Amino acid sequence: MDQNALVLTIFAGSVVAVIVGYLLAWRSKRTAFRRAGSLMTAAVSGFAGLFMLAWLIGAVMPLPPPDGTPLWEPLVFLLVFSPLPLGAFYICAKFIRQARRDERKVSPQKTM
Repeated sequence: MDQNALVLTIFAGSVVAVIVGYLLAWRSKRTAFRRAGSLMTAAVSGFAGLFMLAWLIGAVMPLPPPDGTPLWEPLVFLLVFSPLPLGAFYICAKFIRQARRDERKVSPQKTM
């Protein structure tokens, strides 16, 4: 298997996992399925955020550039692309919070 097919397979699998997890978290009637969907979406978006952050840090390092080029180019690059991993971490935190909230909502049924 060549390198591009492996990368595309991992990317497509991650996209499918996020879509399925989001749909489970949004439309499922069972609490366990909603929690599983929320955790699946949180896990995939968290890993995506980590990989984007590692790529972003690697793209601007070393800082300052050793060859004497201006410092503004890597800083502008960092500022322009930093919302991508931060957005992924926000989605991760949002779905983890939703999974914990669904867990707390479940209460024993009252008997009369």
